[in-house]
Amino acid sequence: MSWIEIKESALKHNISTISDRSPLDKIFAVLKDNAYGHGLFEFGSLCAKYGIKNAIVRDLDEALAVVGIFENILCLAETKNFNNTQNIHYAVNSLRMLKNLQSGTKIHLKVDTGMHRNGIDATDLYEALEYASLNNIEICGVFSHLRSADELSSESFWQEKNFLAVKKSVLEFCAVRGVKAPIFHLQNSAGLFRSGSLDGFDMARVGIALYGYMDMPSAVGSPKLKPVLSLWGNKIASRSISKGKSVGYGGIGKIDVDSVISVYDIGYADGFLRVKADADYLLPNGARLVGRVSMDNICVESAEESICVFDDAEALARRYNTISYEIITRLSPKIKRVIV
Repeated sequence: MSWIEIKESALKHNISTISDRSPLDKIFAVLKDNAYGHGLFEFGSLCAKYGIKNAIVRDLDEALAVVGIFENILCLAETKNFNNTQNIHYAVNSLRMLKNLQSGTKIHLKVDTGMHRNGIDATDLYEALEYASLNNIEICGVFSHLRSADELSSESFWQEKNFLAVKKSVLEFCAVRGVKAPIFHLQNSAGLFRSGSLDGFDMARVGIALYGYMDMPSAVGSPKLKPVLSLWGNKIASRSISKGKSVGYGGIGKIDVDSVISVYDIGYADGFLRVKADADYLLPNGARLVGRVSMDNICVESAEESICVFDDAEALARRYNTISYEIITRLSPKIKRVIV
């Protein structure tokens, strides 16, 4: 069967690089969506091993899978299932959601500072704080999200200014009411590396940099990170095919010279995108993928028993005119993850 290798030394390097910008106890490891396709439990366990104490996941199911590994876990997109387990917190994106929560729920209140996707409007901040205070809903954190920290623009500074105004209002409310102030977090991977520090906030949410990818403008500079994941396939069968014949659906896989073609157990059902028919894809060892990607397999000019399909999602993303996130998060959770 096909498998995914998680390179421990690469993750250790990335965490070390991140620690140059922030203490690791001030970092949320963003592990949502099966740790960006890397395997939630496997990758999360390694993050904890190398000093990261807090995590962000998508929903309660993911939180429960790693509840014993991290000190605090924030569910970023849970909307229905809430569990008042001591160290599980929930991101709240609207007054409506806030008012559906039970007493005792621990939350991080998200405020829209300019991305206009999720989060309450700043004009609703006092109402949210008041409601939480009166209904014993503990606001453990207040946060927002940068929309263009990885682009060469001044928008991040504009959003930071907006968030600092939010922080000021929250601290004033807490002082008047005599309640504990929450933590504040704004920076994502790009924001942390762009500023070089926490920049006065309490924590940062680091996702894509953990996995080894950061596509930053040259004027800003990109850190030297190492991709952690590689996708591997096992050979199903081999055959010799003579020059002039073709392989796969539509016969687009043309054979230019007599070749050995092998079939490997990876396909688009496993999350490997169909390679464009108008150009050849070369695997990391230089072998050519021939013809269209099928649901459960690919054909390659190779006789090897196993083969690395890709080990750099950024390079593959450029081929598809997409981003590394899409390449890695598509990988099926059914594929075995192996730490090497």
